Amino acid sequence: MDRDPGRDGGASRRIGIVGDALAPRFNEACAKQMRLLSQELDAPVLTCSDIGLAPFRRLGRYFIVNGRYLREDSRRPVLTWANGAFFYPFLKLFERNRDAIVLSGSVNSGFLPHLDLRKCTLIINSLPFSRDDPEANRFAEKVAPRLGAAIAQSKRVRERLLGMGLDAPRVRLAYPWVDLDALKPTEPPPLDEFKVLFASAPNAEIPGECIFEDKGVPLLLEAFSEVARKHRAVLRLLWRGYHREALWKRVRELHLEDAVEVVDRVADVSGFISDSHIVVVPFRNTLRSPEMPLSAIEALACGRPVVSTDVAEIAEVIQNHECGAVARPEVADLATALEQARKEFWRYQGNCRRVAEDMFRPDFSSLLDF
Repeated sequence: MDRDPGRDGGASRRIGIVGDALAPRFNEACAKQMRLLSQELDAPVLTCSDIGLAPFRRLGRYFIVNGRYLREDSRRPVLTWANGAFFYPFLKLFERNRDAIVLSGSVNSGFLPHLDLRKCTLIINSLPFSRDDPEANRFAEKVAPRLGAAIAQSKRVRERLLGMGLDAPRVRLAYPWVDLDALKPTEPPPLDEFKVLFASAPNAEIPGECIFEDKGVPLLLEAFSEVARKHRAVLRLLWRGYHREALWKRVRELHLEDAVEVVDRVADVSGFISDSHIVVVPFRNTLRSPEMPLSAIEALACGRPVVSTDVAEIAEVIQNHECGAVARPEVADLATALEQARKEFWRYQGNCRRVAEDMFRPDFSSLLDF
């Protein structure tokens, strides 16, 4: 039986969580946040994932429907349609038995058209369109007026949502949350080899866009090469399978084969953070990246400074609380920021955990009170 959220200070409502790829074993940012929210509210989770031949599976609070062919694929349109038709009844039954739905996946969620938006609280960490894009107009005209509420995970996203027609009382600012009880500060490795971690790899290939460039991967490689000429250093990139050829081509061009390690598999990010000195966020823009990347927040929770370009909102946190260094999205400036983080490591490191505890531990009891 679901715990009554009213006991935690909220209204007495039956809350459910819906989203793609939220299975407990998944280590993506969204999945980790929803797992913690589910634990705090004792809320059931409906998700879809490739689970082989089984049509569905139950794991504790999680009900996982096989979504092996659910993503649109021009080569298999019939299978995609059939998988969607199979999932739809589960979605509607889950919705009918809930008073409120927390919907992950931001504005791109494929579940939006199939749910009663009045029941939904949409968690939004980025808005992947400019103000004049047709997608922005569609969201403002079709979704915003009917949406029950939204949780904006940065100040910039909240401001844009208000500009797109959502009423201020329906838009709550709540920064991405992490499990601070599980993420503990650890002893950093010796500084004689400077260890840099990048955990915001491209997670898609979209025609007409170059997410590889937008995420700042070439920028980071060039800046890191400047640092590696002066110090023993290693750059570890947690990868997601996309843009492999472009990545290795640039690594070879910069002769960084011995200084760059690519981890192209599902990995425990916190373990890699503990074995690093800093986490870097080299974004050139935030079109398809969060203003407050979870990898940076986890780094702060683990007592590791963050180096970021100034295009993401996380840069304001870094500057205001002196828990890392900030650079313009230029090679020389990012190289300087990396050098600064190495030189001032212990000063920055001493501020990190306090920042995480002050800013990224939400009040779950009132998070959904609108």
